Amino acid sequence: MRNEAVDSLNQYLNIIEDVNCYHFDKSRKHSVKQEGDLLFRGQNMDLPLLPKIARTGRKSNPLDQESAMLSELRIRGGVHRDLSLFDTWAMLTLAQHYGLATRLLDWTRNPLVAIWFACKEVSDDNSPHVYILLPHWDIDFLDRKELPNPKDHFGVSILRPQMEDARVIAQDGWFTVHSVSRKYQKFVPLGELDHHAKGMVKIKIDANSKGAILRDLDKLGISYQTVFPDLEGVCKYINWQSDNL
Repeated sequence: MRNEAVDSLNQYLNIIEDVNCYHFDKSRKHSVKQEGDLLFRGQNMDLPLLPKIARTGRKSNPLDQESAMLSELRIRGGVHRDLSLFDTWAMLTLAQHYGLATRLLDWTRNPLVAIWFACKEVSDDNSPHVYILLPHWDIDFLDRKELPNPKDHFGVSILRPQMEDARVIAQDGWFTVHSVSRKYQKFVPLGELDHHAKGMVKIKIDANSKGAILRDLDKLGISYQTVFPDLEGVCKYINWQSDNL
């Protein structure tokens, strides 16, 4: 996995441009292994790339638990919106964006959104990172029609949502779908295996630069108000503005 470090938004964008140009340079022998977009994920610390449902502390089978929670969401969530037309993948997408533990891991096509998520908690002293997933043959796109039941999924795939929610649209959200590996009989963190790591880049962001980066992002239209296009986002944006006057 390629590793980089930055302390400004400008440095970050320069690395994104370099990665993009290098990967899609047709004159190189390694040129594009698979058509697609670069995907970005921002985290406020360097943790294994596993979805919430696969992290430690769960006593029962994680995917059985996920199925049970989705069923409960259909019952309890119906008062907030009509879920009758949502297939299971749409339900997973919606659930993930509102905090339910699922097999999905959030990514975005927008590198500015990714670094915003990495830096948004200015007060903590964690080490923010952005991960880049390049298109490559070892992670296929998930076909919702051919694989309608998540129980039949194994390994890692890329899922493009069908814009089920305003938050997905605002964040240009995509997902990696994680299930138990047939070979290893467990969830394997993305990037742990060499054939996945070769298609990834990790960028460490100087924690002392988070405030300056967030101010630069605000000038470019990336903030709580735009990433979360609802009243909660507006209130959090006003709080952030007040703290940064």
